[in-house]
Amino acid sequence: MKLTRIALLSLLIPVCAAAPAQADDPCLSCHERKTPGIVAYWKESVHFRKNVACADCHGGNVEASHGRKRPVTAEVCGSCHKDALASHRLSKHAVGLKSGQACTRNLPPGAERDKSCAFCHKDGSAAPLVKTECAMFLAQTPEMQRQGCGSCHRVETSCDTCHTKHGTDQATARNPGTCGVCHMGPDHPQLEAWETSQHGVLYKQSGGKSGPSCVDCHMEGGSHNVSRGIATGLSATSALRKQERDRMIALCSKCHTREFAARSLADADGVAEQSEKIVAEALAIVEGLHRDGLLVPAPSDRPPHPLFGATFVIGPHMLYENLSSVESSFFKLKQFYALIAFKGAFHQNPDYTHWYGNAPMKLALSEIKSEAALLRKIDNLKKRIELVSAVTGSTASDADDLRIQLRALTDQKLKGEISEREFEKRKKKLLDERGL
Repeated sequence: MKLTRIALLSLLIPVCAAAPAQADDPCLSCHERKTPGIVAYWKESVHFRKNVACADCHGGNVEASHGRKRPVTAEVCGSCHKDALASHRLSKHAVGLKSGQACTRNLPPGAERDKSCAFCHKDGSAAPLVKTECAMFLAQTPEMQRQGCGSCHRVETSCDTCHTKHGTDQATARNPGTCGVCHMGPDHPQLEAWETSQHGVLYKQSGGKSGPSCVDCHMEGGSHNVSRGIATGLSATSALRKQERDRMIALCSKCHTREFAARSLADADGVAEQSEKIVAEALAIVEGLHRDGLLVPAPSDRPPHPLFGATFVIGPHMLYENLSSVESSFFKLKQFYALIAFKGAFHQNPDYTHWYGNAPMKLALSEIKSEAALLRKIDNLKKRIELVSAVTGSTASDADDLRIQLRALTDQKLKGEISEREFEKRKKKLLDERGL
């Protein structure tokens, strides 16, 4: 039996629960008066044209909606957009934060990773198994947690992070600026690196007709798995890394030769590996200073770490407050400069790769080495004073005074109150006065 054209088309449209007539929607009469902007935005959407009313997403219980007891999660959107939800769950966007591990991307290389939904979510639900225990998140105020952390990391369970809350215009979700709301800044400046690369320049100059955008490379064919093609850093088998690298080379080869694409990506791999070695070198220095009790303030003298108490923490749960100056330099080296270097390389941006990433990373390593040498000199001075105190009349407090003065100088430099040149001048004077 032949299907009519209307019957055939009906098979292609996602089947959802029957939508109530918009005229009967319990939300409209009030929100047309109180939040007309929201209603006007919704009326420009495909949802409005397809008779998807407020209650279809928010539920018919007005009290529960107002009390935020029925959030519009990815699971709600997935009741209609099943394929989009399924591919989203395969991506890093859906594995945002996990208890006790912070961002799961910090799992050690080679660690086995359960890629099923059950790794992070309750069975058959988008709700996370556990509340996040990212230390950097927990160390912040509730306001900062909501506005500075959760606004991006809720992409795990909230589609409106990219699609906006009441609109359905694909152009908004595909706009690189939408990706840049989160993918920017000192820890991962993908937007800035892309915008100032030849890809970004060509894209903007041609109005999107030439040069790839974020979705062209990371969401090919409309896939919501933003991790496709990303091979470096995957905690997975070499076979999976090869599969994803081959996928990205094939994508780049639409515009470039395979040889050029493979060489560029291999170069970026090299930059990433070199950056990791510098991070490891700096890490060893900081850990050595901690073992020798030379960090000031010492971990025992700081406010307790939100997960581990008064102890030294320098891994994925490292904080960025109440640190010694050498730990502060390490944080910037690891969390900012190393990431900028290799992410700049993967986005074909020479300046971000070199001057915003590689150069400050190596300068920070130099600062860490210099600070470590200075701390050890002061420690040796303290030990010498203790040995000859009976002869000289000096006490170990002289070394403590020097340490305090140098710390104060470092704080002034970090706050921008004195220049680097003035800092070096005053430090030299302090050391000269003590024969160091």
